[in-house]
Amino acid sequence: MAGAIAAEMLNAFFVNYFFIFLYILVILFIRAQYRKYTELQSVIYGKPAKSLKEVTEQIILTGLIAGFVSSFFTVAAGITIESDTIRYLFYVMCALLLFDLRFVCISYAAGILGTISLIFGIPKVNIPSLLCLVAILQLVEGVLIWLNRKGDCVPVFIRHNDEIAGAFLIRRFWMIPVVFFTYLMQPGLISLDFAAGWPMLFKGPPLTDLAFVLGLDCLVSVLCQNDIAITRHPEKKSEQSAFLMICYSMGLLIFAWFSIKTVWLGYIGVAFCILAHEGISLYSNLTEMRGVPLYSAVRRGLRVMELLPGSHAQLMGLQRGDVILSINNHDIQTEEGVNEALREYPTYTWINVAGWDGKERTIEYSCYPAGYNSLGIVCVPREREVTYNTTYIERVSILQNIVNRFRGMDKPV
Repeated sequence: MAGAIAAEMLNAFFVNYFFIFLYILVILFIRAQYRKYTELQSVIYGKPAKSLKEVTEQIILTGLIAGFVSSFFTVAAGITIESDTIRYLFYVMCALLLFDLRFVCISYAAGILGTISLIFGIPKVNIPSLLCLVAILQLVEGVLIWLNRKGDCVPVFIRHNDEIAGAFLIRRFWMIPVVFFTYLMQPGLISLDFAAGWPMLFKGPPLTDLAFVLGLDCLVSVLCQNDIAITRHPEKKSEQSAFLMICYSMGLLIFAWFSIKTVWLGYIGVAFCILAHEGISLYSNLTEMRGVPLYSAVRRGLRVMELLPGSHAQLMGLQRGDVILSINNHDIQTEEGVNEALREYPTYTWINVAGWDGKERTIEYSCYPAGYNSLGIVCVPREREVTYNTTYIERVSILQNIVNRFRGMDKPV
């Protein structure tokens, strides 16, 4: 089975011209979104955390590995989807992109397509197989979110209940090529002797004397995590998102299994496909927006929100949430105070810090002989005239962007 899947993936990449065009189009789309993200990273860190080349390589490599794993379970389950259904899914995703980036998800596209098929009877869609395909891909997304929970987050300052608060924008993309069964027009039969016990879930349709037989095909699916962490650390937020996504995929898989013999459960499964995914998104945002910010300004000192990788602050042992009280006996209230305390490039410093529990401790650090003039931290200010409009990063509505660019409103502030 693994050999057949690998062969079909290679065939799609090097022979199927439509797949190649679609794959390149998706790469360009994701690079465009990361370009916005890197602009924000440049403002916060002074430079992007990763170059667009590194981002592209990571997306492709991770996508290929995750795609092979998801393809294995898709083929082993016996999921059969008509080629026309894949094209319709692509068309629906393109239409959804006109309204909002977060709708460019196979859950929404499959739910809409399944609803149209059930109501109008066209196009003909294998609902159980479609639901199972979505369940497998969303399960893979949940696992990827958990594995990447410690990266790809950017600190920003937002207005929260008329106060300045620190938050983390979390944006991750994965491009997953998935192999599945489809109907082909062939003069002869195709051998499907992959493994004993296949298929695990779905029985293949009986072959007639016509030229319709089963073969393998490949599609590309875009998985996207778009979160904001305000009331918890970004790692904890990602763990929650991964758990919810895995539970969602398990529920969808149950509907797919039982809808094979009970047709009306397919209607519930299609509704669950859209509503449950939207419910997760709304729940995630509401709990963050209505909760108490984790990174808020303090009356005394300066709260550390993020440490730049490889910075002096990271080397000396500062942590997120620590409050810097003084540096070399200089009381610290602002970032300018930090710069002033380090203005003469000290080779030795002692910093009084208060942790999450309020207990104070002293950190000693030496940088001999050159000294240093920057800790490499992002702190939560008490006052800030400019806060970030996170919708600039989160929104990729083509129609809305065209209108905003025409009005001169599309700015990340």
